[in-house]
Amino acid sequence: MERTEILEQKVRNLYLDKNAGRAEWADWLYENHVFTVANYAVNLSKRLDVDPDLPRASAMLHDIADAVLGRFDDNHAEKSAEIARSFLIESGYDEDEIGTIVDDALRYHSCREENLPKTIEGKILATADALAHLKTDFYLYYFVNRGLDERSFDEAKELVVRKINKDYHTKIQFDEIKHETIDDYNALIKVFTA
Repeated sequence: MERTEILEQKVRNLYLDKNAGRAEWADWLYENHVFTVANYAVNLSKRLDVDPDLPRASAMLHDIADAVLGRFDDNHAEKSAEIARSFLIESGYDEDEIGTIVDDALRYHSCREENLPKTIEGKILATADALAHLKTDFYLYYFVNRGLDERSFDEAKELVVRKINKDYHTKIQFDEIKHETIDDYNALIKVFTA
């Protein structure tokens, strides 16, 4: 079995364990998001003439702590890094590859506070995650299950619009991809600002 297949099985098993402390949306992420991001990462890698192995591995691991604890747990980032390192070592990745995945791609894929990925693999992951948000029903799920949680309807719409803007304007790291995604972006903005 190839190391990426070993890693994929570890990720699948962790989500399928259905840990009692997992994020509320972990099951949805597993079924609708994690491997969608991985597919976008592979496709982007091929377009950019980058070996898809590390971007795909990064994508499979990018929300991994959600399988065992809540998204807003104080230890979420540390737990993600811990699980990712362990799975990558057990799957046969070397220290340099693990550094690229954990210390750049996973750490910066959310593009918070101008902390952007520096490696091509990290840029691919951030872009793939944004595409998986912008080109699927992600925002509908997010609006209903995250936005309306303790927010009014209009506040939830504003939350979603901020996330859409961040995904399009900050997370997509390649101008050509941004250009290709403008219609998806505009359609979502129209829906959530109506």
